[in-house]
Amino acid sequence: MIKHNDYIDMERMNETNEMEEMRAQMALLKEKLNKEEILTDNLLKQTMTGKMSTINRYKWITLFAGLFALTFGNAAWYNIGLPIRLLVGTSILMVVSVVATWIIHAKMDERDIMDGNLLEVAKNAKKLKMQYITWQRIGYPVIIVWLAWFGYEVMSLNQEKEYLVGLLIACAIGGIIGGIWGHMMNRKVLKTCDDLIKQIEE
Repeated sequence: MIKHNDYIDMERMNETNEMEEMRAQMALLKEKLNKEEILTDNLLKQTMTGKMSTINRYKWITLFAGLFALTFGNAAWYNIGLPIRLLVGTSILMVVSVVATWIIHAKMDERDIMDGNLLEVAKNAKKLKMQYITWQRIGYPVIIVWLAWFGYEVMSLNQEKEYLVGLLIACAIGGIIGGIWGHMMNRKVLKTCDDLIKQIEE
């Protein structure tokens, strides 16, 4: 009888040990999964933060380009004799462009990603994308009108025709390069917004 009881006690002890071992393994597995989840979450946030930085970098580029045009650009055009009305008009366009870009980017805050406000980030990214598309629809016709105005003012200068044509060609080359670069930057911002939105929604 005693041996039978000892056997039962040993069985219970073995079962208890197995249960404790299973609990320990489950706790270890849970801890491992939690660490992997945290690591994945951190990597995801880093990737999204990188995309956000790419989007927001454009507002700084716009600012520096605007400051360059307002200072060196206007000074150069003034020295070749272009009228004040063109310089003032160009300055207004640049200021509006820079201010509008900063307003559009105002809600794109990297801290929202780190704080886990991903739905807010996705909403702001969609809004930014739509504002960029609207801004392009407004901006491109305005640029065409400004280019026509600029060409008219250049050809109205009291200079030799060959000089004026050469000046227009040089400005046209610079304008084409700047236009292509700006268009590529806009496309990059829109694509990065799409990538960010897709990553959040997945």
